[in-house]
Amino acid sequence: MQDSNMKTIVHKLALSVVALLGLLSCDEKHEGELINDKEAKINAFQADGIDGIIDEEKQTITVYAPWNTDLTKMTTSLSLPEGATSVPTAGTNVDLSKGAKYRIFNGNLYWDYTVTAQYPQLENFAIGKYKATIDHSTGKISVKYPKGESLTALTPTFSTTPNATVSPASGVTQNFTQSVTYTMSYRGKSFVYSVEIIPTNFAPIAFVGTANSASAIADEDEKAAYTWLAENYDTAKYISFSDIKDGKVNLNDYKVIWWHWDNNKELPAEAKADAVVNKMKQFYAAGGSFLLSSWAVQYVVDLGIALDGKVVNNMWGENNVPFTVGEDWSLCYKGNENHPLFKGLTKKSGVDYISFFLSKGTNTKGHNAIWNFDWGDYEHNAAGWQTAAGSKILASLHWDVTMSNRAVIFEYLKRGNAGRTICIGSEAYDWYNENNSPANAYKSNIELLTANALEYLAN
Repeated sequence: MQDSNMKTIVHKLALSVVALLGLLSCDEKHEGELINDKEAKINAFQADGIDGIIDEEKQTITVYAPWNTDLTKMTTSLSLPEGATSVPTAGTNVDLSKGAKYRIFNGNLYWDYTVTAQYPQLENFAIGKYKATIDHSTGKISVKYPKGESLTALTPTFSTTPNATVSPASGVTQNFTQSVTYTMSYRGKSFVYSVEIIPTNFAPIAFVGTANSASAIADEDEKAAYTWLAENYDTAKYISFSDIKDGKVNLNDYKVIWWHWDNNKELPAEAKADAVVNKMKQFYAAGGSFLLSSWAVQYVVDLGIALDGKVVNNMWGENNVPFTVGEDWSLCYKGNENHPLFKGLTKKSGVDYISFFLSKGTNTKGHNAIWNFDWGDYEHNAAGWQTAAGSKILASLHWDVTMSNRAVIFEYLKRGNAGRTICIGSEAYDWYNENNSPANAYKSNIELLTANALEYLAN
């Protein structure tokens, strides 16, 4: 028996087939009659004997497997309605780690699912309004908490993925003067999370943009970045360039201004207006700092921060449609391992200067705004660029262990009483999960990198 959602789905599929047949009717050939009384769906799905959770609306199936499971070599089984077939069929050594596509056929109908296997997770860890950054691969949980506040009796809350249990439980008061461990159990196996409090000075932060208000932000990547900031910093506020131009805000009320512009390569006229630029320059000269990400890294020229007056020489991806990341994307910061920007990041196994930021299977648009020293004014002369621009390379592409071929994260150093500026132009710094693709397994590194940058710039 079909539920109401499935009836709607079948109806839509049937209409699509009818429309297609209408287009073909001009040759008066009919290869078969429309069959719409069948069900194209998966009734039940198992991987290694574990039932998958089916979401017909999202067309997803999620299997939560114990931590000792190899998610790339699972044995699958499917239960289908009468007459239905599946591509692929049930099998062994099936890789469900990054999401596998299944198409179900029945009569003239078909329906697609993305099936993903993952380990159980502890989620939404927070102490009051202070939300944690969680690395599920290592079990490391970091909570930035106001410096000077007592840590002896804090009450965290959290949730878990289905059917997992955690000890101690959510809502139990703990002493966090030292790290506290939480043990998650699922199907006879366990995984340990370790929670550390990071005493933090929460400085006032402005997130600037072209939208008149935060609720009006249209670009999904920009919106996701601001949402994270607002949820984790009660000292953060959205400010429009229009309000800056009209004198409705005092920029000196803030320590850091973050501009994440991911819309298109051209910087908007609102940001380049003389009144806005002049106020931004005054803010910087008085000691205020900037975090500029994605296409916004070009703004250092408008603000006179780049001493050589040059913008990044390698920008691409503006017209990309979302595509699937084929391998985990990482960045190299050899020689800068102790820079505050990279504190606490999860690193590549066995290497202390490479971290992953975007995982295989995630969909992205791949926007890049970086320095490439294979050509241009600073061909094979990264050191010359740093001297001329008053800058420092903080991170390059994963293969550039000499830190001399690319600059994908870079800093414009403090001069006199002026502030600092950090620029992040890498395509791996991606906030929005396009096409509802598998979640970015390294999102916690993006969040922690950003938090580190804001704290570094504020102090």
